[in-house]
Amino acid sequence: MRGEPRSWTLAVGALTLCAALAGCAEAPWHTSKTSPSSPTSREPALSASPSHTVPAPRRAAPTETFAAIPDLPDLRFASGRVTVGNQEHALLDEIVLLLKEHPHTRLVIEGHTDDLGSREANLAVAEKRAASARAYLIDKDIEPDRVTVVSYGPDRPLCRDKSSECRARNRRIHFVLNPRND
Repeated sequence: MRGEPRSWTLAVGALTLCAALAGCAEAPWHTSKTSPSSPTSREPALSASPSHTVPAPRRAAPTETFAAIPDLPDLRFASGRVTVGNQEHALLDEIVLLLKEHPHTRLVIEGHTDDLGSREANLAVAEKRAASARAYLIDKDIEPDRVTVVSYGPDRPLCRDKSSECRARNRRIHFVLNPRND
């Protein structure tokens, strides 16, 4: 990765403790009471390549604890772009190495958009962005059931300004992990 050993257990424990102490004002993404027709609860039918079909991502159970991956930036997207390009492969390859080094770790890929356009369209775009990264990881031999996609669309912006710079920061996918010892 970056040549230095990492203490993921300590980092995840600290993040979990901070999250528990701070509380969470937003509803969890893994709400199980959403209707199947709701854009945030759809499970995408992905095709990583024409030769095979990738199973739909699994939803995380409400009791699981996830933490942002330290030292990995979000992937940014141009407006309307939904697929990861060659410039993003280096970061995704780092995630592949991390997941292969930690075989019990699962990953959630969160898709986010700016606030332009309808909420429904933005939820679909965010899901396609996250699904594109998921398909790349699966093509690199990461087990499909270890990678979950969730779409937040415009609902969790990093900034709320109406400037083009702010909107560009909000068009992203974000990576969250769950280290497990089972």
